Amino acid sequence: MSFIFEVTEKGDPYITVKGFEGPCKKLVIPDEGCINIDSDVELSDAESVGRGAGQVFPVRIIGNHAFSSRKDLEEVVIPDSIHTVLGFAFHNCGKLRKISLTDSIEEYLDGGTRQCESLCEIEVDLKRGKPFIIRRILEDNDRRLTFRIHMPGGEALVVFPGFNYDFVENTMARTIQFAIEGTGYAYREVVKSDQINFREYDNLFSKVSADDRGTAEMIAIARLLEPYELSDEARITYENWLKNKALKNLTKIVKNTDRATGKDLGTFNEFMDDIEEHIDFYLKRELLDKSDARELAHIAADMGITAIVSMLMDYAESDKYLQKDGDNGVTKDDDNMLELDF
Repeated sequence: MSFIFEVTEKGDPYITVKGFEGPCKKLVIPDEGCINIDSDVELSDAESVGRGAGQVFPVRIIGNHAFSSRKDLEEVVIPDSIHTVLGFAFHNCGKLRKISLTDSIEEYLDGGTRQCESLCEIEVDLKRGKPFIIRRILEDNDRRLTFRIHMPGGEALVVFPGFNYDFVENTMARTIQFAIEGTGYAYREVVKSDQINFREYDNLFSKVSADDRGTAEMIAIARLLEPYELSDEARITYENWLKNKALKNLTKIVKNTDRATGKDLGTFNEFMDDIEEHIDFYLKRELLDKSDARELAHIAADMGITAIVSMLMDYAESDKYLQKDGDNGVTKDDDNMLELDF
């Protein structure tokens, strides 16, 4: 199992990765490779084999269709050495859920992640402060995406809604007209090649909350979890909306017991799908009315989710809700325990 590659020796020599032979769930592309000339020509991580084993070249480009239509890829890590991602590099990778990369990428051609139906999170390290790659991925995708952004001044977690193009034929004018459905296009416009306007991003919340409650909840929770450049006004708007929708939002997740709860990739979607963590977010911030907590506890009991019942009743019957350090349990006061009578 090894990378398929091409070495360009003109000027400053570099490597173009063109594929990978063999099965692979997590693809970690090396930032440089050692070309073993003495035996079979092979691209290996230079650090793992030792620089003396062959010639070392930086990995600069991911080639056209390099990993397209793979059925096994779930996570991809792209190193800081890559400056170009050519067309359809990860096109139609149906299980691909997460990509990690940096702002070293200066050229990103169309189709890179198109038809990646499971893709939900992009983790970007903005070492140079240039969100160009975020904008290009958003331009290339109409699906809902979460970006976990590492910046010198802090961390941001931002959700971009999806959108649809609706094409309508105007027979009288003999033209095809199109309209954009959903708020995803407007949200994408806040990202420029040189900056992200977080204030403008937060100002769009009234539109998405009227259009898509599920995405609105994700946006509000993400911004409160990582409040990068979050104004007090926007924070209050998000908190008030979550308070007003808390019972509906949490009833939905409790009743939807077939949701995946795996945390192997650590994505925001997995956080949202985890019933205990999702509810715990509301309880820690006191975004759920105590009477609603009792009602939700009865629903959880009917669903047989006993851990949730304990969390909710403890919250409803105590003045404070505290999580134990390093533990998913809830601090309890034995004097305040309440038995449910069903």
